[in-house]
Amino acid sequence: MLIAFRLRFKRPATGFRRRSFLFGATALAVAFAAPAVIPQTSTRPFDAKAPRAAAFRAVGVLRAEMPAAARQIDRLIAQAEVVTADERTAPIWEQSPGRVETSWLRVLTTARSATAEFKQRENASEQRWLELAPGLAADVERALLESNEAGVGRREIAAARQASLKWDLAQHFAREGAWDRALLEAEAARGFNRVVRTSFDSLHSRFAEPKNLAKWRRMVAETISRSKAEGSTALIVDKLKRKLHVYAGGKRIATFEAELGSKGLKQKLHSGDQATPEGRYRVTEARGPGRTKYYKALLIDYPNSEDRARYAFGKKTGQVPLRAGIGNLIEIHGDGGQGRDWTDGCVALTDHDMDKVFARSRVGTPVTIVGTF
Repeated sequence: MLIAFRLRFKRPATGFRRRSFLFGATALAVAFAAPAVIPQTSTRPFDAKAPRAAAFRAVGVLRAEMPAAARQIDRLIAQAEVVTADERTAPIWEQSPGRVETSWLRVLTTARSATAEFKQRENASEQRWLELAPGLAADVERALLESNEAGVGRREIAAARQASLKWDLAQHFAREGAWDRALLEAEAARGFNRVVRTSFDSLHSRFAEPKNLAKWRRMVAETISRSKAEGSTALIVDKLKRKLHVYAGGKRIATFEAELGSKGLKQKLHSGDQATPEGRYRVTEARGPGRTKYYKALLIDYPNSEDRARYAFGKKTGQVPLRAGIGNLIEIHGDGGQGRDWTDGCVALTDHDMDKVFARSRVGTPVTIVGTF
């Protein structure tokens, strides 16, 4: 009976050992089976250093020209960094093989696509620059010349200067290979050029109008006919060509370079407009040295009746400022030869040429000033 009792007492211990043995065997089997069941990362962790550097380089290139693409890459980099940190700190059974590589591949694919688009755009911009630059250089140079034309205003002069400045900036960016910025500045230069060109064309269009040409040619013909009939001297000024012609007995005997008012190509309307008048006049006074500040001068009878009628109409229509008078003291004088239009509305010759004109002129000598003929 005692033996039976001891056998019954020892049976639970045998069961416990058996269960412990089974648990250990099971744990060992799981340990050996785990590598086949739980996804494993490579023995060498993915190094994000190279793709990270490449992505940052792409962002640096794209930041100025393609900011939206640069921001997208920045967001993808941030996401990839989070994935990389998560995978490195996660337990082995929670890791996802290839997740880090996939996230950085997405970054590089987007960066590669954006930089390829940027390069394509850059090549197209460079080609456009090469096509645009030669013509624009000539346009800017012409705008600077046209801004010095008599009759072109301060707005046009300022526009020509801005065109030159923008052109210089465009060339600077082109030398650095920043083609889009070069084109941006070039387009700005073209815009300022148009301001000058529009004004210049408007100013010069009157010289090609048949009505004006017919009028001016008639005035010139009548002046020459009078010179021929009277055997006298006559002076004819061609404003557009900047020439003063001397006629004697109906024949042209001399031609001199002339300089006009700083807005000389316009028809004079009032005092202070710096325009040279157009019309048929006569010399009212010959002023020698000491009687004028411009060496020698021939004063003409501006304003005549047509000038007064034009002034009155300008007052009525608002073309003439309320306080502006009609003006006077228009002369043919010396001190010219400056290579520009600079007077307040007079016609200037070099002192040497003025000597010749002065010698052939007297009070009453006809002076006809026209746009051109």
